[in-house]
Amino acid sequence: MAQPGAAADQPGSIVEDFSYPGAAEVLERRGITLHKGDGRIMLVGCGSDPNRPPADLILVQTNDLTLPGGPNFCFKATGTSGYLSMEIPKVYFIRGDNSRTTSATLEVLPADEQSEPAEIKTEKIDPGEWQPVGVGASEGEAILLELRYPYAAS
Repeated sequence: MAQPGAAADQPGSIVEDFSYPGAAEVLERRGITLHKGDGRIMLVGCGSDPNRPPADLILVQTNDLTLPGGPNFCFKATGTSGYLSMEIPKVYFIRGDNSRTTSATLEVLPADEQSEPAEIKTEKIDPGEWQPVGVGASEGEAILLELRYPYAAS
């Protein structure tokens, strides 16, 4: 007969599901959803001037001024490859870090409700370059769905 509490003494599962650590807190404090990744792209502070963060960070800018964390989000990439899935609304610019060519996958909404359905697009973000997306590229609003490196054309 099993002892009471024996099941509680068993170790938990060690299967990794790649969920972003602290995602609920990020949603509450910053207003964005970080889903899953491999741990090589992490949300970090943008430094003393959020509009001009250090060159080794990826900068994502949104024009959604209702987000509690403000309009700028910085990500630190490490290693030779990485990915992070997310939902950041109304993204209009992405600046690459100083050493990686990065893929940004976005859902671009129609500019008006009478046009085509939303389109999934992958943009190439060159190192240190500013890439306009969504309304920044004269398109509809864009939701950033994923950052990934190295860049691979789809």
